[in-house]
Amino acid sequence: MVALLALSTAQAAPAPFAVALSAGDTALKCGAATTPVLKFSGTPPSGTKSYAIIFWDQSSSALSGRWLVFDLPLGTTQLKAASASMLSVAGGKAATNEANQAGYTAVCAKGRHDLYIDYYALDVASLNLPAGAPLQTLHSAIKRHKLQEAKAHLVWPVK
Repeated sequence: MVALLALSTAQAAPAPFAVALSAGDTALKCGAATTPVLKFSGTPPSGTKSYAIIFWDQSSSALSGRWLVFDLPLGTTQLKAASASMLSVAGGKAATNEANQAGYTAVCAKGRHDLYIDYYALDVASLNLPAGAPLQTLHSAIKRHKLQEAKAHLVWPVK
């Protein structure tokens, strides 16, 4: 497991609010049938009732939401590898990504990709959205309920 840069954009927390991704995670490889393994740490701000993540891929030509998970309950410390098409994730839900697929889609386009994970502490237990909700709907709901955000970054070359 490689800890990635985590930044707080809101209230200060006693321990850094962070997310980590395994740099050698086979789920990052094109055609992967499983989701990446993510670990969460730190102390969320007071009033946190749930978590959400948006896993982004930025290449030289596009920005794409690859995996979107929301309504993760308090106490969630990791997302284990699971089927990429699962809509139920660790007690939470997965949304439809920009490839128009429910769940996770690995990066396949050749070249350098900057992978980002946005990890959110939210002030509601549920965003009241169905599993499979579209990215734009989910992102708007997260922005309305965000207490704190941590960001992680990994460079992933596809040959």
